[in-house]
Amino acid sequence: MDVGQYRRLLLLDGYGGRGDVQGNEPNLMALRMNKNTLAYVSLFLLSASILCFEIVSTRIASVIFVQDYAFIVLSLALLGIGAGGVFSYYKVKAGDNPSKIVYRVLFALGISLCIFITATIGLSITSPFVFLLLVFLPFFSSGVVYAQIYKAYSASGFRLYASDLSGAAVGAIASLGLIGIFGAPNSIIFIALVTLTVSAFFWHPWTTPRKRVAVYAILVLSFSVLSLNGRSEILGMVPIGHFPEKDFYYVYPDAATRSTIIDSRWSIYGRSDLVQYSHQDVVRQLFVDGAAGSQVYRFNGHVQKTQSILQELLLHHTNAIPFLCLTKSEKRSMLVIGPGGGKEVLLGLFGEVDTITGVEVNPDFVQIVKDHKAFDGGIYSDFPKVRIVVQEGRHFVKQSNDLFDLIVMALPSTAQMQNIEPFATSENYLLTKEAIADYLKKLTSEGRLILTVHNRWELARLMTTAVEVFQDLGVPGDDIRNHFAVFEAEYAPTVVTKKSAFTYDETLRWQNTCKNLPQDLPTVTYLPFGMAGSNQSAINQLLAGVSQSPDGVKTYLSQSKYDISPCTDDKPYFYKKDTGIPGEYLWLLAGTVGINVLVVWLPFKFIRRKTPDDHIRGVTLPLTIFICIGIGFMIVEVSLFQKLVLYLGSPTISLSILLSSLLVGMGTGSYFGRNMFGADVIKRLHHVSIAIVVVGTILLAVSPVVLAKSHESALPVRVATTFLAILPLAFLLGIPFPSSLQLLTLGHKERYIPWMYGVNGSMSVLGSVLAVAVSMLFGFAPAYFVGLAFYAIVVLVAFVSLKKAKLSARAA
Repeated sequence: MDVGQYRRLLLLDGYGGRGDVQGNEPNLMALRMNKNTLAYVSLFLLSASILCFEIVSTRIASVIFVQDYAFIVLSLALLGIGAGGVFSYYKVKAGDNPSKIVYRVLFALGISLCIFITATIGLSITSPFVFLLLVFLPFFSSGVVYAQIYKAYSASGFRLYASDLSGAAVGAIASLGLIGIFGAPNSIIFIALVTLTVSAFFWHPWTTPRKRVAVYAILVLSFSVLSLNGRSEILGMVPIGHFPEKDFYYVYPDAATRSTIIDSRWSIYGRSDLVQYSHQDVVRQLFVDGAAGSQVYRFNGHVQKTQSILQELLLHHTNAIPFLCLTKSEKRSMLVIGPGGGKEVLLGLFGEVDTITGVEVNPDFVQIVKDHKAFDGGIYSDFPKVRIVVQEGRHFVKQSNDLFDLIVMALPSTAQMQNIEPFATSENYLLTKEAIADYLKKLTSEGRLILTVHNRWELARLMTTAVEVFQDLGVPGDDIRNHFAVFEAEYAPTVVTKKSAFTYDETLRWQNTCKNLPQDLPTVTYLPFGMAGSNQSAINQLLAGVSQSPDGVKTYLSQSKYDISPCTDDKPYFYKKDTGIPGEYLWLLAGTVGINVLVVWLPFKFIRRKTPDDHIRGVTLPLTIFICIGIGFMIVEVSLFQKLVLYLGSPTISLSILLSSLLVGMGTGSYFGRNMFGADVIKRLHHVSIAIVVVGTILLAVSPVVLAKSHESALPVRVATTFLAILPLAFLLGIPFPSSLQLLTLGHKERYIPWMYGVNGSMSVLGSVLAVAVSMLFGFAPAYFVGLAFYAIVVLVAFVSLKKAKLSARAA
């Protein structure tokens, strides 16, 4: 090949000859190697940026919307990656210069990120449809870039995929630091600047040195200004959407009452806001993403000389009354899970509890309360008997060696997305059967568990869950009802669950105490031995039915119009009110199925019409594989993460660590996987898919036992153990995608790569929705095996293809 041919080749690849070609073949080969390196680095940075954007936009969506809306909007938006691939297949011609396309679309991606955050804040966007459009565009642009890079450099598919996954792994971890350093809005600006910088790399050959210097100077200046600004929001605050679950708007019914955010902080847990009100300054509210309100009370710091209004306010909460019924020996130690603004800690101080331990997952809540000690009396910092630990509550309980007389938890809310990915369920594990069993183990022999929920249907679900725990412990049905005292209020009802049964004398003491309370205070609606409550009460009917028959819970469940079935760690949807799959999720599932049918069927129909049958057969196999690994991988990922998240603790940090571990393992598999079985790609896909099914099954069976043995170890040890447990499966999962790209390349069908990439991307969204839907019906373990079943389909189609190849070889 002469120099002129090299020049034409490099011009097609995006190098216009501005001193790039020196006139000799070795330099040209080096240039091509540098070009591949640029593709790897650019794909690495793009993947890191787009995953960061996905995580940060999840946090922003959680402020604007509630969980269901945010999940639906972001799931549809992520279809943009698949749509970008399909668009690239149809609209980008074979003769178009790949590098020019990449830098132009990357530039559009950076601008779309700027438009997204500027419009969301500047125009106070709270409409799901407008937000969907704004967040769809960046994912669409990235889909075009991904498709073009994989098409242009398909011969290096394994290394490209390794760069892609490595960048995504870095992005998952980097998002934690970005939000902590800049806050969510400024993080979007940072990501946009990174994307524009990558665009400038590809733009480099088509411009003069003076223009390059100007562009890079502007980028450096922008990064500097952003860094100096830090967490101070340049564009303003992300608006809170008007939804019934957003407590921010509904604390006080009077429309004339003005609320003012006096302290606001971003973290990976969400946006924490401290709010004061115009008509009083006795109670402030702490919100995370505008919901899950927690009171912060004005307190002078003196328990014996406090304001009477504070005591009166506290006594009107249902979980305050049990403290009045306890003797001194029954309240020596107390654990508060999720103390928030400190209301339950105040109850412990006024209730003369000897030692109080509060476990709060959101560090911003703790720091805000500490920073406003002039208002709240320093309840988290100035009382020796109070110890506040920043940790996920369930995980603390599992690790702690202490026993407590009281474990208190009030209004644990999951109305907001608490995870870093929209694909991961936002339910927590604080109110499952396993959780309640863990709490009972950490109580002293006469200890009590005091749980407060939002309303009566949640109370019913909590009761059925607790009753089944006692049944599993072998407690007789007629004795189970003697473990509970219930305050069945319309709002914020409370259940007191005693580890050992209430005695008759103890119950009589509770009855006498409650009778002597003022009538405007919450009343006890159930006590053992028939000392309180009406037989018409739903909870009384449940406990009476349980005492009469082991099937009392099933009978009670059949009579409810809501889903009040007991929750487990495998199926932790405590706040799912409807039976089966909620209507909005069914619509989302139907919509994603419909979109994916169009993404597959329309191009395939066109190809079938224009090409011969033998060509179609060469397309059908990789298409089937891309469909299966797109759906299967996402179901396995979501299900596996939910099974392992408890082991690491905080859901946000855990998912980031798990995602990074999985991506690093997959990147390693992609890098080394090409050497397996040489050029026999179908044999590689067949054997690797078998290994995925086998290793995946072993992992789910063995990991609970292995991880349980190191549960009390330090976080780095648990992270290392988790990484090593995931690594074999992750390594294998990294091989099918680049192998399928190689299958297209060997068959000289590179032109279909953008379409296939789009199919894989859109199928992954369907997989995430399927994972949630199946887990709602059956649990995450069955969902996990549904994901593995799609890899079993790959085994089957690869086996059939191998058999056909052998028969053809014999016939020849």
